Amino acid sequence: METVSSRYGLALYSLALEEKKVEALQKEVKEIRSIFKENTDFIMILGSSFLSLKKRQEILEKTLVNVDERIISLIEVVMENNRTSVLMDIFDSFNSYCNEYLGVSEGKIISAFKLEQTVIRQIEEKVSKIEKQKVELKNDIDPSLIGGVKVVIHDHIYDGSIKHQIETMKIDLLK
Repeated sequence: METVSSRYGLALYSLALEEKKVEALQKEVKEIRSIFKENTDFIMILGSSFLSLKKRQEILEKTLVNVDERIISLIEVVMENNRTSVLMDIFDSFNSYCNEYLGVSEGKIISAFKLEQTVIRQIEEKVSKIEKQKVELKNDIDPSLIGGVKVVIHDHIYDGSIKHQIETMKIDLLK
């Protein structure tokens, strides 16, 4: 079943594909997503029922000055329909459609703590070479890993976690 975020993401993707701007819009949406993630209060303002829709649109347009009009229009439609709570999911859905089109595999890098973007990019590069295609990883946190990382892409699992190493040693010792 198609979710609300998937439908909005697909609408923006279809527009980007039609206008041959998939990569450009994807890059811009990633930047906006990053900004919104760091400033969660901004999404709350955009969805606030205490401000009129017109005032929220003014705030949006004054804040996101050099952003493609298609993205601004999407956010305005989301605001009009009181769906700002799923805005980040919409961006993720759009990104997934773009990645599928561009042949980029999506996966997770699971670690005991949040990884810096530079570390994630380095791991993406190494895994891309192994997978023989571009890989995009999202960082999930699992404190039970103790240390190291686990990378999951489709049905491939690359487990370099300390937890896995301890379990492997335990099995070897019990043999």
